[in-house]
Amino acid sequence: MTRLANHNFQAGLSLVEFMVAMAIQMILLAGMVYVYGGSRAMFTVNQELSRVQENGRYATDMLLYDIRMAGFAGCRNIGDIEPNIIANSPPVFSVLTDSLTVFENGAGWTNPTAIARVAGSDVITLQSTQGAGMQLTGNMAADNANIQVASNPDGLEANDLVLISDCSKADLFRATGVSESSGTVTITHANSTNISNRLSKAYQSDAQIMSFDAHTYFIGTDSNGETGFYQYSFNNSSAVLLAQGVEDMQLMLAEDLGGDGEPDTYVNATAVTDWEAVIGVRVGLLMRSADRAATEARNYSFDGSEANTSSDQRLRKAFWSYAALRNRI
Repeated sequence: MTRLANHNFQAGLSLVEFMVAMAIQMILLAGMVYVYGGSRAMFTVNQELSRVQENGRYATDMLLYDIRMAGFAGCRNIGDIEPNIIANSPPVFSVLTDSLTVFENGAGWTNPTAIARVAGSDVITLQSTQGAGMQLTGNMAADNANIQVASNPDGLEANDLVLISDCSKADLFRATGVSESSGTVTITHANSTNISNRLSKAYQSDAQIMSFDAHTYFIGTDSNGETGFYQYSFNNSSAVLLAQGVEDMQLMLAEDLGGDGEPDTYVNATAVTDWEAVIGVRVGLLMRSADRAATEARNYSFDGSEANTSSDQRLRKAFWSYAALRNRI
């Protein structure tokens, strides 16, 4: 009798089983793509918010520092000791004691740069001495003598504005030259950079020499249409970008009408009744992200108005803060 061989046959997947497996794989792949996309979107949002937060804090800190120091002239306020000005092309203000000037919506401000100012944003100019200052150490016999100090920690250079003061008198001049020899720094103030080479007095060793500057802060737009926070230095006749993504700046001024050192009212620049009574500034900066990180356009209110007028998908955040003018309180 012939016996049939017992063969083991390997069977494959049926079409139905194959389709079910493919469907499961597609579901798993779709889930992975969804999770990855969500994670990436969340990463982008967090990254943009971090940049907005960092730039907003830096811009705010830079401006608040200058507001607090406005009018500083060493041992006394510029408002208490008005300097004798012999410098060529000094800061342009109604009087030098205007250590704080705000231009509401930029009205009345002449832009000294080629950077376009963002319409509707405020502009602020603050002036004060800068740096640690130096003590006078030599050439104290005549009012036209070159000024000598032991060091130059503030990095004074030729054509810089310099304030010298002994708390009873002060002079503002332009340094014609700054040189160092045998451990002595000499600052000249010749007629070529000043209307006169004579100071108001022959200062003695109690006098301080300090760099002087006027900083103007404004919101500008670069060649790519991106907005930023700019600082213009009167001394250097140039503007630098401090922070990107600053879209607007609004300022409110605190007036001490009662003379008790406390704010009585907060008004914009056009409503100030007495600039000498302004003792602080409330600063509002509107920041926006560089990239369109939001999934859809979002409305955002800033200073009572809609900020996202272009209906874009950028993230926005407002930074509000207050700084007192330390030299007025």
